[in-house]
Amino acid sequence: MEIDLSKIGMHKGQQYETIITTTDKDGNPNAAPFGIRILDKDKVQLRIFEGGNSIKNIRDKGEFVVNVTENPLMFTLATINTIPEEHLTKIDKRTKSNDELFYLTNSDAYFICEVETLKTAFRENDPIMDTEVNMIKANAIELNVHNNCVKPMNRALPALIEALVNFSRINIVDEDTQKHFIERFFESEGIIKRVGNKEEKESIQILKENLKNQGFEIQ
Repeated sequence: MEIDLSKIGMHKGQQYETIITTTDKDGNPNAAPFGIRILDKDKVQLRIFEGGNSIKNIRDKGEFVVNVTENPLMFTLATINTIPEEHLTKIDKRTKSNDELFYLTNSDAYFICEVETLKTAFRENDPIMDTEVNMIKANAIELNVHNNCVKPMNRALPALIEALVNFSRINIVDEDTQKHFIERFFESEGIIKRVGNKEEKESIQILKENLKNQGFEIQ
């Protein structure tokens, strides 16, 4: 079956926030939140630092599941520890492997990925210092959609909305709060530059120019 991730709103060159589920050698599931970048209609890139169960399981098994959801509780549980097994469902029928895998039961969609390449290196000028990072390129080999209105999460739009809310208030707050809003603007701009689409990048630039025209010190 031909896989096309654009059918679930994931487009080439964009990064989306997902929950990755993996399985260890004993068949125990693990879940953790990760951003994935879409390289092509059926190819993704995943950046994982050393030390966690996800990279260990991916290295051992050579595959993982990308779960697409907007559920805040699932992201929270996955971040602080791992999602309880009652929220995970075993994938019974596999087209390319007999290994056990699990997906997030209430996900809007999920797809199974098979690792193509896994390269480990130290990245210069990385905010997380002295830590190995694993760059994984993988092929999507099975796609399952539970919700036809699936909408993958991207950090850029919430960052833009937050910047717009602060912009709408910047002339009715005191000077200290204005400085805080400008600092938040730079944070939002950074996120949008990294993971935003063309419209989001254009929007934050329009906002930036407007703030400059109002006399705020923005480079």
